[in-house]
Parts: sequence; structure tokens; C-alpha cells
Amino acid sequence: MIDSRKIDPEFKFRIAEQEGGEGILKCFACGSCTARCPEMDVKPEWNPRLIIRKALIGLKEEVFSSEFIWICSAHYRCLEKCPQGVNVKGVMNRIRNERLKEEMKEDVTGVETKKQMDMDFKYRIVEGEDGKDLYKCFSCGTCTAGCPERDLDPLYSPRKVIKSALLGMKEKLFKNRFVEICSAHYRCLEQCPQGVEIPKLMYAIRELAIKEGYTKDTIKGQKK
Repeated sequence: MIDSRKIDPEFKFRIAEQEGGEGILKCFACGSCTARCPEMDVKPEWNPRLIIRKALIGLKEEVFSSEFIWICSAHYRCLEKCPQGVNVKGVMNRIRNERLKEEMKEDVTGVETKKQMDMDFKYRIVEGEDGKDLYKCFSCGTCTAGCPERDLDPLYSPRKVIKSALLGMKEKLFKNRFVEICSAHYRCLEQCPQGVEIPKLMYAIRELAIKEGYTKDTIKGQKK
């Protein structure tokens, strides 16, 4: 049973109007993506066809609650087989963008929040080899639980840093001291179910900060 009160008929169009998300309107649920998806072998509910179908119907909250939008691993087997050329990873990225925008709303309009968000920030991070693991993270918190810096200060949370990157909260991220003091002990990598290399991500963020005109003092929260 579908509750019509929970349907957002404009949801699919908001996804489609973003670069990379336009393929969602081409999908006719043939199942080629699901048949080729390695995540589907891990959990049956990680089903790209089902997620896209729900998005097309407008079941926004069900789509947002799915783990799959975070763990889609960009193997592109689905794209190779899709008769419509739908880039499932691109669609999942745009769905995540929509969810993150809604999470960060501070008032009815969300105008002030949107001004503080740089939705292209995460793409600049993953352009380099050291930043490529950013999309693998689905915020399980294993990294934070095993992080010795976390014992020094609760604010030193790798999960929070990655979430800020995905949200496009560039200013907040560059001022987070964890980016500078991550000690590359690799306990996080040993425990991470997705194999995310946190130290490399922190290095990629520091390098990007320098490219964008930030100094060490700025990263530590002190204005230049």
C-alpha cells in the first residue's frame, strides 16, 4: 500500500535537473542494473532498480532512508548493461545531494543554509587519487569509535569530517582541527567495512584547502 500523502511528485524532477541525475527519467525498470550489482549480493534490499522506482513514484522518505544511496560503489557494471544508458551512480549522488540539502535546513526556507553549502566541494575532493574513497563512506561510525584523536576531543570525529565534506560545508571543514592532526595510525582502515582510507582523505582535504587559499592557521580555526 502506498500512502499518497507521502508522495512528492516533484522529487524525480529535482534529481533529473542536476547533472548526472538526468538518467533517472530514462529508467523503465528492466532490472539489468540489479542483475549486475555486487552490493545486491551482500544485501537483497540494496537494489538499484527498487530505489530508482521509488524515486520515480515520489516516495522520497523511503529513498532517503535507504543505505544503498550511500554505499553504491561506482563499479559501473550497471551502466555497461543498461539499455537506456542510466548512470546509477550519478543518480545516487544526486539523490544524496537532495537528502543532504534537506538535512541542513535551518529554517523554513533554508536560504541561509544553502548559501553556506558548496555542493561541488565533494567532487573536487574525489578528483585526486587520495580523495577517491569519499563516496564509499556511509557514516557507520566505526572510524570514530576506534580513533585515538577522538579520545582527546569529542569534536575530533572522522565521521563528522566526512559528513561535512559530503554536505558541502567547506568553511566548517577547513576549520576542523582533525583535518590537520589525523595521525595516520590506520586503525580506522582496519575496522572500516568499506575500506575507506581516512588519512588519505584528510591529506586530500588539506591539499584542497591550500589550493583554495587557506593556510594552516585557517584550518585550525584562526583567521588569516
